[in-house]
Amino acid sequence: MGDVVVVGAGPAGLVLARLLQQAGIPVTVFERRSREELTARPGAGLIEYRTVELLRAAGIADVDLDFTMRNGRMEFRTPTASTIFDYGLLTGDRPNYIYPQHLLVGALSDALVASGVDVRFGTPVTAVRQDADGAVVTPAGGAEVACRAVVGCEGSHSVVAAAMTGLRTSEEDLPARIVAVIADAPPMEEHTIYGLHPRGFAGQMRRGPHQTRYYVEVPGTDTLADWPEDRIRAELAHRLDIHGKLDAVPFGEPTLVDLRVRVVEPMQDGRLFLAGDSAHLITAAAGKGMNLAIQDAVELAAGLVDRFGPAGDGRRLAAYSDTRLPAIWRTEAFSMWYLRVLMSGFRNGTETPGAAPGGFATGLREGWLAALLGDPLLARWFAHAYAGVDSSP
Repeated sequence: MGDVVVVGAGPAGLVLARLLQQAGIPVTVFERRSREELTARPGAGLIEYRTVELLRAAGIADVDLDFTMRNGRMEFRTPTASTIFDYGLLTGDRPNYIYPQHLLVGALSDALVASGVDVRFGTPVTAVRQDADGAVVTPAGGAEVACRAVVGCEGSHSVVAAAMTGLRTSEEDLPARIVAVIADAPPMEEHTIYGLHPRGFAGQMRRGPHQTRYYVEVPGTDTLADWPEDRIRAELAHRLDIHGKLDAVPFGEPTLVDLRVRVVEPMQDGRLFLAGDSAHLITAAAGKGMNLAIQDAVELAAGLVDRFGPAGDGRRLAAYSDTRLPAIWRTEAFSMWYLRVLMSGFRNGTETPGAAPGGFATGLREGWLAALLGDPLLARWFAHAYAGVDSSP
């Protein structure tokens, strides 16, 4: 009987598997997509300072992953002003980092395979069950795999979560969406740009020296058919005041980002555990999703090693949910607050993305921005929360 089966080879599943492998705990990973599909498209990319320090202490940063692209400044653009916010300065030069998710996943996949870990790409799991001796995983087209624990890291439609009992789910669908597109070109500026425009939010997110991700806020009822490439370019130019600068830049296929928030409690049931998007979804504001996933994985790995290692003490594993959920809810709260600073499409009032300038929603957003830029205490709190830095030096 194997010790741990991980379902899903995203950031949470791969970090967890790597830490278990380093500790000598046998682990098998199932991933429904091929490796090529898994690493094909840049997605998330902002890594908190706290996350990098956790990975460094765990022996992954500076070994499997090289965090060198720092990000310590952001720019707020409105129709009347442009302001640079140096959050790296306010955190004592403890910034966050740029590391695109598809590159992180590729590097960790390669490290696991090179270390002899059984990573089965293109193999979805169809069923999971617990029994008196442990747990059993059924992969599509394959024999059942018996193990001592199963971890669901396969996203919001988790087969592991479906096998758990006593779960409580809190969720909400927000009435706005984001169209995201990857440009095969360097960023216009070497920092994040947040465009706070009455027509809706737009943004530039760095994804490396040769790629940039752009965001456009759209109504929650819109589909990709409503946003052909020419319209995306036009709205980015208008909302970010960059007329002509993206005209010749190659764009990839756009994607539609639904703004859905969700938390599952508890994150464990007997031999079954959840981490990452299987346990929680968060808005795209401030790039916290991949960070929560990795932080789940680091804590759960410590508990599983504690339980199945030589010491055999299961107290840390038993406390996994209680340890992680307070941090998850704090991060959800920050991300929801920041989304309301950035976006205009889901407040009490009449404004929707693309509406005429003015109105109560725009006034609220301008009020928050003025407070953030003018109040040193609020600015310091925001800088630490955004970068993922503990308040103490």
